[in-house]
Amino acid sequence: MTDGELKQLYEKLYFQEIDARDKIQGRLQLSLTLLLALGGAVAFLMQNFDYQTGQWTAIRGAFVFFVCTGAVALVVATVYFVKAFWNNTYYFLPDSAKTAKYRRVLDETYAQYEDRERLVAKAMDDYVFGYYVEYAAFNTRANDRRSAYVHLCNGGTISAAFFFALAFLAFYFGELDKGRIRQATEISIIKPVDVRVTHQGK
Repeated sequence: MTDGELKQLYEKLYFQEIDARDKIQGRLQLSLTLLLALGGAVAFLMQNFDYQTGQWTAIRGAFVFFVCTGAVALVVATVYFVKAFWNNTYYFLPDSAKTAKYRRVLDETYAQYEDRERLVAKAMDDYVFGYYVEYAAFNTRANDRRSAYVHLCNGGTISAAFFFALAFLAFYFGELDKGRIRQATEISIIKPVDVRVTHQGK
Protein backbone atom coordinates (compact mmCIF):
# COMPACT_ATOMS: atom_id res chain seq x y z
CA MET A 1 0.00 0.00 0.00
CA THR A 2 1.42 3.34 -1.07
CA ASP A 3 1.46 6.44 1.10
CA GLY A 4 -1.33 7.96 -0.99
CA GLU A 5 -3.53 4.88 -0.57
CA LEU A 6 -2.83 4.84 3.15
CA LYS A 7 -3.87 8.46 3.46
CA GLN A 8 -7.10 7.73 1.59
CA LEU A 9 -7.77 4.79 3.90
CA TYR A 10 -7.42 6.83 7.08
CA GLU A 11 -9.50 9.62 5.59
CA LYS A 12 -12.22 7.11 4.75
CA LEU A 13 -12.07 5.61 8.25
CA TYR A 14 -12.41 9.05 9.82
CA PHE A 15 -15.55 9.93 7.90
CA GLN A 16 -17.00 6.46 8.47
CA GLU A 17 -16.76 6.98 12.21
CA ILE A 18 -18.44 10.37 11.93
CA ASP A 19 -21.24 8.73 9.95
CA ALA A 20 -21.47 5.93 12.54
CA ARG A 21 -21.92 8.59 15.23
CA ASP A 22 -25.03 9.90 13.46
CA LYS A 23 -26.40 6.38 13.04
CA ILE A 24 -26.01 5.71 16.76
CA GLN A 25 -27.99 8.87 17.45
CA GLY A 26 -30.79 7.50 15.29
CA ARG A 27 -30.75 4.18 17.16
CA LEU A 28 -30.98 6.05 20.45
CA GLN A 29 -34.13 7.87 19.32
CA LEU A 30 -35.84 4.52 18.79
CA SER A 31 -34.62 3.29 22.18
CA LEU A 32 -35.99 6.42 23.83
CA THR A 33 -39.40 5.84 22.25
CA LEU A 34 -39.50 2.26 23.54
CA LEU A 35 -38.41 3.31 27.04
CA LEU A 36 -41.14 5.95 27.21
CA ALA A 37 -43.75 3.46 25.99
CA LEU A 38 -42.74 0.93 28.64
CA GLY A 39 -42.76 3.63 31.29
CA GLY A 40 -46.32 4.48 30.32
CA ALA A 41 -47.29 0.80 30.47
CA VAL A 42 -45.95 0.28 33.99
CA ALA A 43 -47.62 3.51 35.13
CA PHE A 44 -50.95 2.23 33.78
CA LEU A 45 -50.58 -1.11 35.56
CA MET A 46 -49.65 0.45 38.88
CA GLN A 47 -52.40 3.06 38.67
CA ASN A 48 -55.14 0.53 37.98
CA PHE A 49 -53.96 -2.31 40.21
CA ASP A 50 -56.36 -3.16 43.05
CA TYR A 51 -54.28 -2.89 46.22
CA GLN A 52 -56.99 -3.11 48.83
CA THR A 53 -59.74 -5.55 48.04
CA GLY A 54 -59.29 -9.28 47.76
CA GLN A 55 -56.91 -11.70 49.41
CA TRP A 56 -53.24 -12.06 48.61
CA THR A 57 -53.26 -14.81 46.00
CA ALA A 58 -50.65 -16.42 43.79
CA ILE A 59 -51.80 -14.35 40.82
CA ARG A 60 -51.32 -11.16 42.81
CA GLY A 61 -47.85 -12.28 43.86
CA ALA A 62 -46.97 -13.12 40.26
CA PHE A 63 -48.19 -9.70 39.13
CA VAL A 64 -46.08 -7.87 41.71
CA PHE A 65 -43.03 -10.01 40.88
CA PHE A 66 -43.33 -9.37 37.14
CA VAL A 67 -43.85 -5.64 37.61
CA CYS A 68 -40.90 -5.29 40.00
CA THR A 69 -38.58 -7.37 37.80
CA GLY A 70 -39.63 -5.43 34.72
CA ALA A 71 -39.10 -2.14 36.54
CA VAL A 72 -35.55 -3.17 37.49
CA ALA A 73 -34.84 -4.12 33.86
CA LEU A 74 -36.30 -0.79 32.74
CA VAL A 75 -34.07 1.14 35.14
CA VAL A 76 -31.00 -0.77 33.93
CA ALA A 77 -31.94 -0.05 30.31
CA THR A 78 -32.39 3.63 31.14
CA VAL A 79 -28.94 3.80 32.77
CA TYR A 80 -27.30 2.33 29.67
CA PHE A 81 -29.33 4.68 27.47
CA VAL A 82 -28.02 7.69 29.40
CA LYS A 83 -24.45 6.39 29.11
CA ALA A 84 -24.84 5.95 25.35
CA PHE A 85 -26.51 9.32 24.87
CA TRP A 86 -24.73 11.66 27.26
CA ASN A 87 -21.16 12.87 27.77
CA ASN A 88 -19.52 11.25 24.76
CA THR A 89 -16.64 13.18 23.20
CA TYR A 90 -15.66 13.14 19.52
CA TYR A 91 -12.68 14.66 17.80
CA PHE A 92 -13.18 16.67 14.62
CA LEU A 93 -10.77 18.18 12.17
CA PRO A 94 -9.60 21.71 12.99
CA ASP A 95 -11.72 24.52 11.60
CA SER A 96 -10.69 26.42 8.48
CA ALA A 97 -9.34 29.39 10.45
CA LYS A 98 -6.94 27.23 12.46
CA THR A 99 -5.79 25.40 9.32
CA ALA A 100 -5.22 28.69 7.47
CA LYS A 101 -3.23 30.04 10.43
CA TYR A 102 -1.03 26.94 10.44
CA ARG A 103 -0.46 27.37 6.69
CA ARG A 104 0.71 30.95 7.25
CA VAL A 105 3.11 29.73 9.93
CA LEU A 106 4.53 27.20 7.47
CA ASP A 107 4.91 29.85 4.79
CA GLU A 108 6.85 32.05 7.20
CA THR A 109 8.94 29.14 8.47
CA TYR A 110 10.05 27.95 5.02
CA ALA A 111 10.19 31.38 3.36
CA GLN A 112 13.99 31.27 2.97
CA TYR A 113 14.11 27.76 1.48
CA GLU A 114 14.41 27.17 -2.26
CA ASP A 115 11.93 24.25 -2.26
CA ARG A 116 9.52 26.14 -0.01
CA GLU A 117 6.39 24.96 -1.84
CA ARG A 118 7.30 21.29 -1.52
CA LEU A 119 8.15 21.60 2.16
CA VAL A 120 4.93 23.47 2.92
CA ALA A 121 2.84 20.95 0.98
CA LYS A 122 4.47 18.01 2.78
CA ALA A 123 3.96 19.66 6.17
CA MET A 124 0.30 20.29 5.39
CA ASP A 125 -0.17 16.68 4.28
CA ASP A 126 1.41 15.46 7.50
CA TYR A 127 -0.77 17.90 9.45
CA VAL A 128 -4.03 16.61 7.98
CA PHE A 129 -2.89 12.97 7.92
CA GLY A 130 -1.96 13.11 11.61
CA TYR A 131 -5.45 14.30 12.48
CA TYR A 132 -7.04 11.55 10.39
CA VAL A 133 -5.03 8.84 12.15
CA GLU A 134 -5.49 10.12 15.69
CA TYR A 135 -9.10 11.23 15.44
CA ALA A 136 -10.31 8.18 13.53
CA ALA A 137 -8.89 5.91 16.26
CA PHE A 138 -10.38 8.03 19.06
CA ASN A 139 -13.81 8.19 17.40
CA THR A 140 -13.75 4.44 16.75
CA ARG A 141 -13.31 3.77 20.45
CA ALA A 142 -16.12 6.20 21.29
CA ASN A 143 -18.49 4.55 18.79
CA ASP A 144 -17.60 1.05 19.97
CA ARG A 145 -18.31 2.04 23.57
CA ARG A 146 -21.60 3.70 22.68
CA SER A 147 -22.68 0.77 20.51
CA ALA A 148 -22.07 -1.57 23.44
CA TYR A 149 -24.23 0.63 25.66
CA VAL A 150 -27.00 0.71 23.05
CA HIS A 151 -26.87 -3.08 22.82
CA LEU A 152 -27.18 -3.43 26.59
CA CYS A 153 -29.98 -0.85 26.62
CA ASN A 154 -31.89 -2.83 24.00
CA GLY A 155 -31.38 -6.03 26.01
CA GLY A 156 -32.78 -4.38 29.12
CA THR A 157 -35.70 -2.96 27.15
CA ILE A 158 -36.60 -6.36 25.71
CA SER A 159 -36.40 -7.94 29.17
CA ALA A 160 -38.61 -5.21 30.64
CA ALA A 161 -41.15 -5.62 27.84
CA PHE A 162 -41.25 -9.38 28.43
CA PHE A 163 -41.93 -9.05 32.16
CA PHE A 164 -44.46 -6.27 31.68
CA ALA A 165 -46.31 -8.46 29.17
CA LEU A 166 -46.48 -11.23 31.77
CA ALA A 167 -47.63 -8.70 34.36
CA PHE A 168 -50.40 -7.53 32.03
CA LEU A 169 -51.59 -11.11 31.51
CA ALA A 170 -51.76 -11.59 35.28
CA PHE A 171 -53.45 -8.21 35.60
CA TYR A 172 -56.08 -8.99 32.99
CA PHE A 173 -56.88 -12.64 33.64
CA GLY A 174 -56.48 -12.33 37.41
CA GLU A 175 -59.08 -9.56 37.46
CA LEU A 176 -56.77 -7.21 39.33
CA ASP A 177 -58.15 -4.09 37.68
CA LYS A 178 -59.79 -1.96 40.33
CA GLY A 179 -62.11 -0.56 37.68
CA ARG A 180 -63.79 -3.96 37.41
CA ILE A 181 -64.71 -4.10 41.06
CA ARG A 182 -68.37 -3.40 41.65
CA GLN A 183 -68.75 -0.67 44.19
CA ALA A 184 -71.22 -1.14 47.03
CA THR A 185 -74.50 0.67 46.47
CA GLU A 186 -74.99 3.43 48.99
CA ILE A 187 -78.56 3.97 50.23
CA SER A 188 -79.38 7.12 52.09
CA ILE A 189 -82.64 7.97 53.80
CA ILE A 190 -83.53 11.57 53.32
CA LYS A 191 -86.50 11.74 55.69
CA PRO A 192 -88.24 9.29 58.00
CA VAL A 193 -91.00 7.22 56.55
CA ASP A 194 -94.39 8.27 57.95
CA VAL A 195 -96.37 5.13 58.68
CA ARG A 196 -99.97 5.72 59.62
CA VAL A 197 -102.32 2.99 60.73
CA THR A 198 -106.01 3.65 60.39
CA HIS A 199 -108.64 1.64 62.26
CA GLN A 200 -112.00 1.15 60.64
CA GLY A 201 -114.96 0.62 62.86
CA LYS A 202 -117.29 -2.29 62.43
